[in-house]
Amino acid sequence: MMDYVETSTLDIVGKFFKDNNIKVFVGESMTGGFLGSILSMQVDSGDYFLGGITSYATSVKKSLLHVNKHSIEHFTTESTQVTYEMLEGLKKLVDADVYIAITGMAYPDSDAVHDHHAEVGDIFIAICFNGIYLQKKVHCIDCNPAQIYITAVNHVIYELYNFIEDHELNKEQ
Repeated sequence: MMDYVETSTLDIVGKFFKDNNIKVFVGESMTGGFLGSILSMQVDSGDYFLGGITSYATSVKKSLLHVNKHSIEHFTTESTQVTYEMLEGLKKLVDADVYIAITGMAYPDSDAVHDHHAEVGDIFIAICFNGIYLQKKVHCIDCNPAQIYITAVNHVIYELYNFIEDHELNKEQ
């Protein structure tokens, strides 16, 4: 667990995106725009970061990102399935090279009737990088909400870095 955003790795990712004219679009739920905020603070981020959708409310997930009502009812909003559907919804809104969706649970659910499959600390990430998909579930143990947000952003940064490393290795072969 980290208490800070890994900006040195993000600098490498941002430079790669800028140098290769790669465009990024994000969809966030749990993180409430934190990822987009971090991306926008990078030097030259305007060259690659197109923006994002904060879909904190279920109604926004359904209406704007076209997340299926059945998926929300069956899997809950904090799930791999809903995160994937958010990602697919992003692709219908904006033309980009990289799409990122994040959901998760940073706080205990106040709706006692809701049957959650996720626990506090669960983070769901979906990334589409030039047509290559990654889905990941991370659990942040004994973290406060701020640490959960930071962990989510750092995992996205590391996964983007891994995509770049794979891209560079494939380019050399």
